Amino acid sequence: MSTLTGWPFWAPSDMESVEQALDLAELAEGEHLVDLGCGDGQVLVAGARRGSRVSGVECDEELVERARAALSENELPGEVELGDVFEFPLDDADVVFTYLAPATLQRLVDRFQALDGARLVTVDFAVPNLEPDEVDGQNHLYLLPASWSRPGEVGWQAAGVIVGVTPDRHSLTCLTVHHPIGSVTIETVDGMDGAAAVAVGADEVDREGDAVAVDLRWEELKVGTFVVGALRCDAVGDLPVFAYVSEDEEGLWEVTADGIDRLADKVAHGWTPSSFAELLAACDS
Repeated sequence: MSTLTGWPFWAPSDMESVEQALDLAELAEGEHLVDLGCGDGQVLVAGARRGSRVSGVECDEELVERARAALSENELPGEVELGDVFEFPLDDADVVFTYLAPATLQRLVDRFQALDGARLVTVDFAVPNLEPDEVDGQNHLYLLPASWSRPGEVGWQAAGVIVGVTPDRHSLTCLTVHHPIGSVTIETVDGMDGAAAVAVGADEVDREGDAVAVDLRWEELKVGTFVVGALRCDAVGDLPVFAYVSEDEEGLWEVTADGIDRLADKVAHGWTPSSFAELLAACDS
C-alpha cells in the first residue's frame, strides 16, 4: 500500500468549486499553479485564464491528452505531464491545487510541508493531520508549512458504519482511524473481500492518536447487493461495515455500538434488506 499512483480513480471537478478554491488561494497573475492529478485539465484552464503559469501532472494517458487539448482549444499556455503526483516537481509552485482522496493527500504531506511559502488548496477533502488556515465550504486552504492538528482519541471514528454505494461504477468511501504509535496495517475482511479495495494514508504513526485516512474504492456492484464485512486494523480492532448498493442513497452513516449489534443479530439470523431505507431502519428496530 506504499504507492497510490492512479488510485482510486478520476472524477471531474465541479467548476464552481474550482473557481472558489482558486479565489480562496488568491491565485494571482504570473504565479505558478500546479494541479496534482489534473484530470481533463479544467483547473489548468481556469488558472491560465487568470494569467497564471499552469502545470499539471496526471497518470492516465488519455486524460493527459484531454488536458493538453483543453488548453490548446482555449488558446492558453500550460504544461501537462504524464507522471506521478509523488514525483512531479513542486519547488517553484506558488499554489498547489488538488482534488485527491484523503489517503493520497496524507502520503503527500511531507512534500507539502517542504514548500515553504506556497499555498495548498484542496477540494472536498482536508489533508489529514494538518490544520487549514481557512475553509470555504468544501475548500481548504493551507499556508505551507501548515500547523499540525491535535491528535484524537485512539480508535475508529465510530462503532460501525453503513454505506450507500452507487451501482455499476467505482465509488469512494473515506474513513478515519486514530492510531497508536507504530506500524499501520489495515485490510478488508469477511464479505468486504472482492467488494472493495482499501488504500491507507500511512505506514507508520509517530504521534499517539494521529489520524490515518482509510479510503475504500467500491467495485462496480449491482443494485441490491448487500455487503457485510469489516475493516481490520491490527492496532485498534475491527470496524464493522454494512453496505447496500442503491440508486437512491450514496454516502456514509456512522452507527452506535447498539445499532451495530442489532444489525449483526439480524444478519446472523439470515436477514437481508430489500432497500437502503430498510437497512437504516434496522439499526433502530
